[in-house]
Amino acid sequence: MKKLFTFAAMICAALAINAQDPIPATCAEAAATMPAQSGSETEDVYIVTGYITNTNGAISPSRTDATIDQQTFWMDDVKGSKKTLQGYWCNLPGHEALNVGDKITVTGKIVNYNNTPEIKNGDVAILERASVVVDTTDINVCDALEIGKTLTDGDYTDDVFRVYGRLKGADAVNNNGQHTFEMACGEAIFKPYNCKGAEGLELGKGDSVVVIGKLYNYHGVIEISNGTVELIEKSAQEEVIREVNVTDAIKLAMDMPAGATTDDRYAVFGYVVEIETEFSEQYENISFFMADDADSEKRDFLAYRVKVSKDDAPKVAVGAQVKVTAVLQHYYKVATDTDPEKNIAETVAGGLIEFVESAVENIYNNANSVKRVEDGQLIIIRGGVRYNALGAEVR
Repeated sequence: MKKLFTFAAMICAALAINAQDPIPATCAEAAATMPAQSGSETEDVYIVTGYITNTNGAISPSRTDATIDQQTFWMDDVKGSKKTLQGYWCNLPGHEALNVGDKITVTGKIVNYNNTPEIKNGDVAILERASVVVDTTDINVCDALEIGKTLTDGDYTDDVFRVYGRLKGADAVNNNGQHTFEMACGEAIFKPYNCKGAEGLELGKGDSVVVIGKLYNYHGVIEISNGTVELIEKSAQEEVIREVNVTDAIKLAMDMPAGATTDDRYAVFGYVVEIETEFSEQYENISFFMADDADSEKRDFLAYRVKVSKDDAPKVAVGAQVKVTAVLQHYYKVATDTDPEKNIAETVAGGLIEFVESAVENIYNNANSVKRVEDGQLIIIRGGVRYNALGAEVR
């Protein structure tokens, strides 16, 4: 009986600890509790009180509960522009965005994100609303770049801008229907990133648009992040998709400056040689490495977050021959304490996949074959006869 009583007491004590109230903290105190190791989080939950000091003003539905809106912001213990603690896509109590100067609490665990203290997906409560007047100004791309260059890295403008211009290249649409593309002023690039548009909006190279939001300096790239985009006029330009093999795709991407993307989409033929990130049922995408040779050990071309249905996902297996159509990118990320430098050619998120070998294999499965890409076209040679990916004889 004594043992049972002791065990029950232990359970009650454990439940009491787990159910303890969040620990009150200032922004400075919360930042000081950040774990030393990047990627780690505190065991305790904190309720942090402070003022909003920086935000792009954009809100977005939670990916796990679309009825909840979320926002990213910075906080400090006094009003101003100091960025002491980041709230990363935290849950708002309603559907109105937070403004600079608002006094709030945010509840959650303190995370070390690349040596930045943050609370991710925490719960926000509004204590005081600041009286804020936000101007909206019409400008062109060149003006946006000039204003953006005056911002410190990681800062947003206080005001909202309507930026008019044309798409420099193709539009990349993620699984949430958000648009990412480039606009140009001479050689300089302005980048709308993950911007909302009308349902079913399709944008292409040369289209005239207006992008609405706060300007943002992201490591020297001037953006409107999580703003909105509206189509003004469709371009008369017709999209031309060039077919290439993996080797050519790598050269195209790596010949560009780090961070640059191609203006046009490319259809890249190759083999799946390794799955980098498994299929996500939530976002219906998958990432994998490609090569011209199914036995290649190179991992220098990544098909990143390619769209694929749940039914087709099992077909994306090592050895499968595929065609991925997407904008190409020279992706570069500096080394951190936990991750090495990354310098690679890849497709931007949202590419389309086709399984190009199945049609031929089903027709000619009794003969050995040689497969190669010639002038961007997949050629299969069986019994001295040349076929394309659809099984039609070519000369």
